[in-house]
Amino acid sequence: MALWQLVAIMMSLALASYIQTLTGFAFGLIVMGLLATLDVLPVESAALLCALLSLFNNAMALRGRWRNIDLRLARRLLTTSLLLLPVGYFLSTWLGEERAPLLGLLLGIVILIACIALLVQSKPRETLSPRWHFHIDGALSGLMGGLFAANGPPLVVMLYRQPMTLVAIRCTLFGVFLIGGLVRMGLSIASPGRAGDHLNELLLIGAAGVFVVIAFTELARRFPPPLSDHHLRQVAYAILLVASGNLIIKGLI
Repeated sequence: MALWQLVAIMMSLALASYIQTLTGFAFGLIVMGLLATLDVLPVESAALLCALLSLFNNAMALRGRWRNIDLRLARRLLTTSLLLLPVGYFLSTWLGEERAPLLGLLLGIVILIACIALLVQSKPRETLSPRWHFHIDGALSGLMGGLFAANGPPLVVMLYRQPMTLVAIRCTLFGVFLIGGLVRMGLSIASPGRAGDHLNELLLIGAAGVFVVIAFTELARRFPPPLSDHHLRQVAYAILLVASGNLIIKGLI
């Protein structure tokens, strides 16, 4: 791997860790979007690396805040998310082996749809959404998590509409991400697909990336920028929109 590729990976991890810690979402989408856009890694390899390092980001972000997780809502989301996650994972393996360009195009479309859904997000409800809403949302999240190690958008759209505190929303997100990431990592180890051809290299990159993730997660916790949550989200959306546009164009050419 060339030096510029390694630098691009570490910068993507740093940016994603920082934004996710502050906003509660975007780690998987930013890492996957940037690495696929820059052609640093194949989508399947980027997803494996993303799944590994998101575990550290979410665990770090939750440190000392475990009690803020809404266990009832987390269980509702995980019930269907964990059922559909293996389906998404093995679908990504099949697409990666037979139709790699289609997988990149699909990633670009998913990122674009996620940005639109997050941008038009409505105001919080006065009461909790019905239980079946959480189950459907969890299923969509599981499919995205299996396909791209980026299960955040459906969860963010759902939880930010609930009558909950911002701390509870973010901690519940981190908790669900952590469980989903552990399951996907287990699937990646048991059946790595094409990513298995570079598994040793990915693990070495991941070992180095852990320090980047830890450093920038802690930096965001201790020294948040003088920006509102709204402006931070706009930065994340701008990055994702550029990445999605590039992936869609590349997939169609």
